[in-house]
Amino acid sequence: MEFRDLVMVLSDFGLWEKVAGCYEGENYLGDEFLEEHIRKYSTSDKLIIRAVVGIYHGRRLVSFYELYRFLDGENTEKLIKWWRQDFTIGK
Repeated sequence: MEFRDLVMVLSDFGLWEKVAGCYEGENYLGDEFLEEHIRKYSTSDKLIIRAVVGIYHGRRLVSFYELYRFLDGENTEKLIKWWRQDFTIGK
């Protein structure tokens, strides 16, 4: 996954604008900054953000159980779609 993939995946969920402030260009400002930045969003939005950012940075920020429990059908299908594409554009 490249930075452009991260932007595209989060944009597909309508979430890139919510986390863009956690990056200076491609430089990530850190997990603590991310958590502070997203704390006001819905549980579903936070889980998707944590999952995708975690995949991009190679960190475990969310569990499958949390995703299973809190994501609605539409967001589950989108996550599956991106997973099948290895979270990259053009696969």
